[in-house]
Amino acid sequence: MRNLDSGFQLSEAQIKKFQTDGYVKLPKFLSADTVDMLLRRTDAEMSKSLDSFTSQFNRLKYDFESDKADIYELIQTETFQQVMTALTNRNLFMTFELCFELKSGVSKGFPWHVGVQSFGYQRAEEFGCTIWAPLHPIRTDGQRGGMAYVPDRVLSGRFVYDQIESAIISTLEEQHRRGEETSLNKYLMMRSGILNSPAMRQILETHCEEDEFDPGDVLVFNKYVVHRSVKLEEGELDRRAAFVMRFVEEGSRYDRRRAEELEFPTIRYGQRPFTRAHMEIDLPDGGVLSDSEYFDSTAKRMISKA
Repeated sequence: MRNLDSGFQLSEAQIKKFQTDGYVKLPKFLSADTVDMLLRRTDAEMSKSLDSFTSQFNRLKYDFESDKADIYELIQTETFQQVMTALTNRNLFMTFELCFELKSGVSKGFPWHVGVQSFGYQRAEEFGCTIWAPLHPIRTDGQRGGMAYVPDRVLSGRFVYDQIESAIISTLEEQHRRGEETSLNKYLMMRSGILNSPAMRQILETHCEEDEFDPGDVLVFNKYVVHRSVKLEEGELDRRAAFVMRFVEEGSRYDRRRAEELEFPTIRYGQRPFTRAHMEIDLPDGGVLSDSEYFDSTAKRMISKA
């Protein structure tokens, strides 16, 4: 009989780390049975993945199509509920699953960024967080292939949510109005360029952390944490897969303007998007996200304090 509850015990030091830095590594948070389940799940989903983003990842998948019974069973375990509510001091609602796969010596992953695509439908000031679970070993003195992340106390990415996304759209719209040429490449360069400019990279690379992981270890980080992928170098491991879950605080509201801004590259330049979930949620501005018909089994997505 499988066991999805690892019985992990959260420490006060881990809570403090999350509060001060915006992220924390939780060793052995997932049981061996859970890791096996997630490997099967990600392999099934990535077999259906788009092939237009392989310059960054070997495979990736938003908008999981598989039945979520196993995931609901996992997040309803006593340990999962207790740890996540104690860590964040909030009741949470699970929104999405994602998975990413790096290929050794090839895939570079994403440069410095925050999760605007995954939290761009939510009010910027409301809490959101991610659980990132690598499903293969990560060794910082070996092939690497993990992530680098910068503490909130050094530099928070909140300004990207609050101002940058809207400013990019309004700038391109004004250039278009004046008859100046704009393009998808220009949009993408502006969007990634803020956090990846030479000056900003010096700051981020100086202050970033990069941890080792075994399957079962996870990183929990809030939506303002600036992070990037770390290339999986050549070596024994051919690929590194990771499973991701996104959460928002209970009662989070839909921000229709920000959701529509995520549609800009599709409408203006015909870009094939990672996901259109931000529009498919389809609520009035200010509507409670968990009320959307887009999300099935609402009660099973809730993580609540005892």
